[in-house]
Amino acid sequence: MLDLDPRIDLTAPIYEQAEKLRALDDANKSASAMFESIKPHLVADDDPALWRLVLYTVLLDIQGSNESNKHQERRFLKIGSCSHWFRPHQARWTAAGGFAWPSGWHGVSGYSHLGLPELDWSVLFEHAGGQWKSERKYSGKTRLEIRVSIPARTAKHAQAAIHTLWSPSNQKVFYGFRKKEDNWKLVARSEFYGEKE
Repeated sequence: MLDLDPRIDLTAPIYEQAEKLRALDDANKSASAMFESIKPHLVADDDPALWRLVLYTVLLDIQGSNESNKHQERRFLKIGSCSHWFRPHQARWTAAGGFAWPSGWHGVSGYSHLGLPELDWSVLFEHAGGQWKSERKYSGKTRLEIRVSIPARTAKHAQAAIHTLWSPSNQKVFYGFRKKEDNWKLVARSEFYGEKE
């Protein structure tokens, strides 16, 4: 008798399903390990469940990204908390019922939706040897960098807009999460897009 994963549908191509399940399991395992390095930075107002889900979601996107495949030798993920978001005139990201526009003050002057969220603290990881490990600084010339900004005080709110910047292409992806019945769920993801100056 074969020992098959019960999540496999025998009426569909097995190899593709197995690859997808492997990616889900890898992302879950990596998110759990990375969260242990992040947990000491969280305060009572931060919701650990959201942080872990954000890690898992972004890791899945890294695995499936064409851009990630261009930079296999070096991949970095920097994740941190931002307490001061930029919201001139209550700017909105309208996906899935709307979120506050996820941008910040870093790198801009005056009113602009192009700024990066300024991180109060962050943790840097590098993908090496098939796993994500904490690092002190970036290294290598050809690399993929993903910068993830999560709002502070997520335990006090029922929604969160996450800002990510994928470099070297300087493309942004927003993720919208909502909390219902004490469970966070991804409800919106923007497409990759580059900002025009």
